[in-house]
Amino acid sequence: MTDKERLRMKTSIESTSSDASELSDYSSTLPENLPTWMKNQKAQSFGLKSLTALYTLILTIVAFIIEISPTWQSDAMHIEYTLFCVLMYSIAIVYFIYLYTVILYPVVFNTILLFLERIHVLSVHSVKRWMRPEPVFTGEGAGTLYLRLGTLLFGTLGSVLWGSEIFLCFFTDARHNIYVVKYIFAFLFTYMQMHFLCCNSKIDLPKNSFIASFGMMHCIAVNLWVWFSLCLAKAVYKSDKKTLKLQKNEEKFKKKNMSEVVAEMVTTTVASYVSSDGDFSASEKQLRSLYKLGSAANFLLTTLVEFSLIAAAVYFIIWKHEGEEKPQEQRKKHVRFDCKSTSVGIFAALVLLIGSFVSISMHYIYNNSDKPRVADEVIGIAETVLFCVTLMAVFAAFIRMRKLQYRLHAHGQVVDEILLIVGLAGEIVYCSTGLDLYLNERLGKVQGTSCLTVVAFVFRIVQVIVQSIFILVASRLRSLTASNIANQPGKQIITFLVVCNINLFIYHTFETIESNFGFPHKMASVYSALLNISSPLVVFYRFHSSACLAEIWKHAYSTKHNHVVHKMEDHHIA
Repeated sequence: MTDKERLRMKTSIESTSSDASELSDYSSTLPENLPTWMKNQKAQSFGLKSLTALYTLILTIVAFIIEISPTWQSDAMHIEYTLFCVLMYSIAIVYFIYLYTVILYPVVFNTILLFLERIHVLSVHSVKRWMRPEPVFTGEGAGTLYLRLGTLLFGTLGSVLWGSEIFLCFFTDARHNIYVVKYIFAFLFTYMQMHFLCCNSKIDLPKNSFIASFGMMHCIAVNLWVWFSLCLAKAVYKSDKKTLKLQKNEEKFKKKNMSEVVAEMVTTTVASYVSSDGDFSASEKQLRSLYKLGSAANFLLTTLVEFSLIAAAVYFIIWKHEGEEKPQEQRKKHVRFDCKSTSVGIFAALVLLIGSFVSISMHYIYNNSDKPRVADEVIGIAETVLFCVTLMAVFAAFIRMRKLQYRLHAHGQVVDEILLIVGLAGEIVYCSTGLDLYLNERLGKVQGTSCLTVVAFVFRIVQVIVQSIFILVASRLRSLTASNIANQPGKQIITFLVVCNINLFIYHTFETIESNFGFPHKMASVYSALLNISSPLVVFYRFHSSACLAEIWKHAYSTKHNHVVHKMEDHHIA
């Protein structure tokens, strides 16, 4: 062995012994009695959330498969399908009863425990163990006023739809009693959700509570299932409505080309078919109100779809922040609005609102005059003008509000941003489907395809993307200097955008019910499914955008609120 190799071996032995001694010294400083992961509260919380999230994923997938399964949707399985619906609603209702009696309003529960302890049924130790504390409202929840007002509006209209279904169970031919139970449970579930979202959504759920976490995630699955099932019901209704329209056109053609006797026989046959129980091809499971109330029920169904999306997003935020300890804030009892620098924006937007209603009346006139293509082009022109003007207003707002100051992320904005992105995704899917259908018609050399479709959808998709970016940026801007407080730069344009988005909310609601601009009457089932799933999200995007813009209008120029928040953030940074 050479001297060089001996030196290398000696160095290696010394290094090894040094590392061993350091490891021994380090091991002696470690505590001996650390709890295992089974007894760690953070590990328990993570495991509980993972289990409840997995339960929600499995239940949602199963519910979606049941909705699209030909077996479950057949007439032979309508009782079993309804029992599944009753089970979904009943678990959610039982959870809300537990939530209100044990967590939100524990006075009655605690009084019963004290009474049982007084009559020596329970021990003092058991009473202290089961006694419930007062609720703490420090969570995100439905943080903004406008989101709570939206849940109140949509929940009320959705409850009207379920109430109509309960009445129609006894109208003409009575339905099986299980349907009455199903719609009563649906009504109770919607109404209880509406009250919870408006009044108690900021609740901080108890940490590591299996019932609280499981029930909240079950409600998410139920709302996603309701959203999906109502979208499918709307698709079936639209298909049946188109079938009726074709039947009426055939009837008119036969009246012109056949003898009066034969024409009368055809008219009688079609009339009896349309007026029969269930209308069109409506099966026993379908919503009767859609076929009895028509467009009114379609509007109520759209509001219920949007209500389900809002509820699912708020429940996810509550579940995500379960058990987090935050300083409790005093609940506001008064709301104050500063309407300075708003008149120009309001009256400029009212001009567009009037023009929109005129275009809707023109659509009805042309449609009733057997000119559906012209009627759809009127809607397309009006939409293009609205999107162009709103897009220019967003760019102008970017320029005017560049003078404002930036602040940290505000409390209660997470759910607004999630809902905004969900609505934006719906708009992108809707516009992309329209553009793809136009390209398909051009490649198929279908006569009557108009370039107006491309122009309208391109301006629309650009407008929603730019407006979404603007809302995400502007929600973090505040007036913190004397000149900004005096001049309020951009407030007129924000007011204009609020009214414009309310106008587009009304316009898109009408579009999803009556108009077919950009979409042919006959299209592949894939396109039809994408259209019926994304069209409620399109309406929801406009409503939520107007709510977010109203929050920007309220807080960006609020003098007292901005200085309080600015001081708190300076203290936090320091």
